Amino acid sequence: MNKTATQFTLCNYFSAIALVVSIILTSSAGLYGSELKQSEHFTLKRLFPTDALPSVTFDESIIASPLLDLSQGKPLVLVPASNGVIAALDGETGVLEWQVNAPTPDGQLAQLISTPIIIGNKLIILYQCLTKGVRTSHRLAVIDLAKKQVDETFPVLVLSAEKPTVDGMGAVAFNPPTAFSHSALKHALKPGSTLGYLYAAFGNSGDEQPYHGWLFEIDLDAWHATHKEPDKSAVKPAISSVLLTTPETDCPVTKEYGNQEMICGGGIWTPADPQIYQSGDDFELFVPTGNGQIDLDRQDYANTIMRVKAGLQFDAGCDTNLCAHFNPSNPDRACMASCKNLFIPRLPENEVQLKPATGDCDNKSFWECLAWMDYDLGASAPVKITMANGYSVLVQASKDGGVYLVDAEHLGTQYDRLQLVDVCGTKTDECKFGWMGMIVTQPISTSIDDDPVVVIPGFVADKSHPAGLVALKIIMENGLPKFKRFWQFPDPSSPEALKTFRSHPSLPIINTPTEKGNVIVWIVDIGSNGTVYGVRIKDGALVARHTLKGAGRPLSTPLIHANKLYVASIMPGTHKAMIEAYQIEPTNY
Repeated sequence: MNKTATQFTLCNYFSAIALVVSIILTSSAGLYGSELKQSEHFTLKRLFPTDALPSVTFDESIIASPLLDLSQGKPLVLVPASNGVIAALDGETGVLEWQVNAPTPDGQLAQLISTPIIIGNKLIILYQCLTKGVRTSHRLAVIDLAKKQVDETFPVLVLSAEKPTVDGMGAVAFNPPTAFSHSALKHALKPGSTLGYLYAAFGNSGDEQPYHGWLFEIDLDAWHATHKEPDKSAVKPAISSVLLTTPETDCPVTKEYGNQEMICGGGIWTPADPQIYQSGDDFELFVPTGNGQIDLDRQDYANTIMRVKAGLQFDAGCDTNLCAHFNPSNPDRACMASCKNLFIPRLPENEVQLKPATGDCDNKSFWECLAWMDYDLGASAPVKITMANGYSVLVQASKDGGVYLVDAEHLGTQYDRLQLVDVCGTKTDECKFGWMGMIVTQPISTSIDDDPVVVIPGFVADKSHPAGLVALKIIMENGLPKFKRFWQFPDPSSPEALKTFRSHPSLPIINTPTEKGNVIVWIVDIGSNGTVYGVRIKDGALVARHTLKGAGRPLSTPLIHANKLYVASIMPGTHKAMIEAYQIEPTNY
């Protein structure tokens, strides 16, 4: 993770990039959405904050996504504030039910960026401890949701690791100051385990080297057993396995930013985290990595998707003959296509190279351009889709504005790539935030008429290029899966498409089908006052729009429960964070 994460950690992020947007939304028939007539439409009725029900506010941003706790007989919204405060709000009124602080050593502050996970009646949090602004440790703790307190039967776990370099001549130690936990925690079960395994991922909060991608596998049974055994050596280690994406000790930097030289890196930082797909007793993780070095000879797997087995076992599965003398700046196409468990992004043959208006990539290969422009493949998480004909595919969006369609069983097989959002900026319209890229998300998926459909939000920090939600069908063409454009919102030919989605939106979420069977994607466009959009997936029609009290929160996932929408937000004037809650009510017009 590079400059993006640094910006996320600033409490004044919104005031720095908030845009006052005057939005007049229209719908048009055809590819870019259909006209709303006598069909479902929704209004959002504010539950809280209101004058009668003022919201609980937080001094620090809510960067991790809120969670829903139903273990206490009523809906509670769990709010993980970035200063380590975990608060439980009544889902109907927003009243504070209880709160707990992440445990820290004396004199240190907590910083919580990673979305926690609920397992049964336990909430597991991943956070970092800081002394004078420097990260000194990364920790896991468990909160008992029934007792509303830290669960001491899971002693606070301090993460540490050391992995050998590929040549065996050195070791890479997990380094707290240059590691940063931004990705959501994930959980999986496997035979012989009662509580299962937890997965915690790390990149960095900026470009400072040395930074690497780290993934920890935590044996929850072993972690729990440590509280009963005074002799910790008598129980299995809680950290059962560790994955390192770039096993390098030498990470020198001569340029301004550590990502630009294609060394080390490979941070695992997408907010949605590695994706786990369980099949019977087995499961696999798809791990997207950020900028850095791709070098199969040195086992450096930055800017890729890695398919990893339980126990964090990884074998790229590439043909050794085709991949001999690997060139990180211009990998051989046959080599990349041979890799069973590793996806390396590439442009289709004869496709035009990425051309930022600054000219920064004029004399660079595609892979050098990705690094130089901070266009991490691993900014977004993949989604796996099984088609009706048995094909299993991954859809992976990229920070460069493109989206890939990949064989989920053989990751080297790239079926398609589309450029969904043009590269930010023109010669007369400078890109305001080039490091942001154009897509940072996880696509959502559903199906229409038996065709899989993915919806991907894009953004662009200029005044010249349209952005917003793009829906794609996955069809069969000449016997192979292929993307087919379905609709785009707003209509890219409309003035609104050049005003909305100018910076990171929220992550998208879909509701359960409505009474008429419609599935709706909900997303928050961030601004001085954020805007919630509800867009019907079957045709791209706008069915709901509401202006928030606050700015919203980029890359946070909204919650929907019992026709209620919960959104993390921040007041640009005071920088106070809060949860906004709305009742979703159908109307006719």
